[in-house]
Amino acid sequence: MQLLQRSFSTKVKNKLLTPLNFFLNPLENLWLNVNDLDYLNSLSPVFIIGPPRSGTTVIYQLLCKYFNFGYTNNFVADWYNIPIIATRLYNIFSSQNSPIELTSNFGKSSNLYGPNEFGKFWYRWFSNTHELIDNHLLTENKLRLEIAGLTKIHQKPMLFKNVVNSMRINALSQIFDNSIFIVSNRDKLDIAQSILNARIALYNNKNHSWSVIASALQTDPDIPYYKQIVSQIKGVTSNINLARKNIGGNKFIFVDYKELCNDTTQVLKSIHSQLNTKGIRVETNNNYPHKLNYSTGKKVSDADYNLLKDELEKNE
Repeated sequence: MQLLQRSFSTKVKNKLLTPLNFFLNPLENLWLNVNDLDYLNSLSPVFIIGPPRSGTTVIYQLLCKYFNFGYTNNFVADWYNIPIIATRLYNIFSSQNSPIELTSNFGKSSNLYGPNEFGKFWYRWFSNTHELIDNHLLTENKLRLEIAGLTKIHQKPMLFKNVVNSMRINALSQIFDNSIFIVSNRDKLDIAQSILNARIALYNNKNHSWSVIASALQTDPDIPYYKQIVSQIKGVTSNINLARKNIGGNKFIFVDYKELCNDTTQVLKSIHSQLNTKGIRVETNNNYPHKLNYSTGKKVSDADYNLLKDELEKNE
């Protein structure tokens, strides 16, 4: 019942926000300033990527909570066509200074100030097949100008988490040439089970594709769900590995989800050190938690568990 209520309220909100975003977009152009691009030279964006259900959300929340990054919150994300205006308005009218909670619902954090994936913003620039919608946007610098404008407001590097960006690494690295990618690694069987449970919880359908499309098998109705899920994980992982070869390993920071949960303090210190080494100067309060709850083990039926496990072993 709660899922149905949330789905209904989301549809109503989208019907109201979609036309408003469209009609207000010309106002955003008034805030775009080519001089703001200088901010990206010293305050480059950082992107958190990885397969869905691999721990990207908790990494995002931790870095927003304990590191001095700029990020897009749930309020600003609703205004995906006017993020600079929305950020300015939020900063003017919001007195919210509550700490970020380390909880989420399938990647969605709570409260207006909670970190958001900013998915609709990125789909302004990239198609469903992860290609730039119009390559002349690169030369016009419109996407760079939007991120530069946000960076100017925050006066700190922007941190973005969106698992679909796992399929856009080469383009993002071209557009933001000093950017860094933080990759979340988790046990693949744990990821597969979590994706399956997301399909069931959100759609009550094991065969309903969910999250990033990383393989043609995911949308093929003749392919069994467990093969779809494994191909999704494999597709994201393969694309990250390929991008690493193309743009260089120095652009990446890899985080093991199990280590992050079992020794949170040490992993966050390592991330901070690596960011500094790679030229991302960001302050931190060092008041890290010692550990987080680490979820692993069998989370689905015996039959589903064995199907996923066998399929993963075939693809090793």
